[in-house]
Amino acid sequence: MEATFVVKPDELTPEWLEQLKSQFAGDKTITITATSPEKPLSVEQQRAATQRGMFERLLETQKKYPPKELAADIDINELIDELNWEGNH
Repeated sequence: MEATFVVKPDELTPEWLEQLKSQFAGDKTITITATSPEKPLSVEQQRAATQRGMFERLLETQKKYPPKELAADIDINELIDELNWEGNH
C-alpha cells in the first residue's frame, strides 16, 4: 500500500501517528519520507525513490535466496507433488 499525506508540523500529534500506524497495521515495515515545502519532490522523483527502495529490497532478497537454475528435463509437477506430499509436512 502507498499513501501520501500532506500535513503541517503542528498536526503531527501522537493521535495522528496512531492513525497512520493503524492504516499500515498488516505491514512489518513502512517507509516514511518527509520533505519540506521549499523542496517538494515531483511525482517522478517520488516514483524514482520508491523504485529505488523496491530495487534495494530485491537485491537483499536475492542475496538471501539466490536464484537457482533447473535442468531443462526437470518435471516441475513432480517437484510440486513432492513438496505437497502428506508425509512431507
